[in-house]
Amino acid sequence: MLVHFPIALTMVGALFEIVRFLIKKPVTKLPCGEVLLYLATASAVITLLSGFLFTTSFSGKPLEVRNLHMLLAMLSTVVMLIASLFYLLDRYGKTKRRFFLMTGLAFYTLSALLVGATGYMGGNLVYTYMIGL
Repeated sequence: MLVHFPIALTMVGALFEIVRFLIKKPVTKLPCGEVLLYLATASAVITLLSGFLFTTSFSGKPLEVRNLHMLLAMLSTVVMLIASLFYLLDRYGKTKRRFFLMTGLAFYTLSALLVGATGYMGGNLVYTYMIGL
């Protein structure tokens, strides 16, 4: 059940942030897309750890798919952490720079793409190799 949190939070949060960027007018002091990024990052770390714990018995082709899935999950999590860092620098840095927000948004968007690919590989792993075990 954990895997659904980073997927939903990242996709919706990135969409909110892209819309906020396109509107170019801050609606609130703490945009919900930013909050969703922090929640998505925390849930991704927890989900990644649970993935390491519960998928150790694979072998053969399922292991290959699992390894690719885990690589994508690690990349997604690292990119989310980087996006969170840039958002925090924008929010709490001594100087407000649009660079931090724009770079954070780029990493946020990349993390949404990576999470989508990770979810696809995870679904493939479950429905191709694990259903019926």
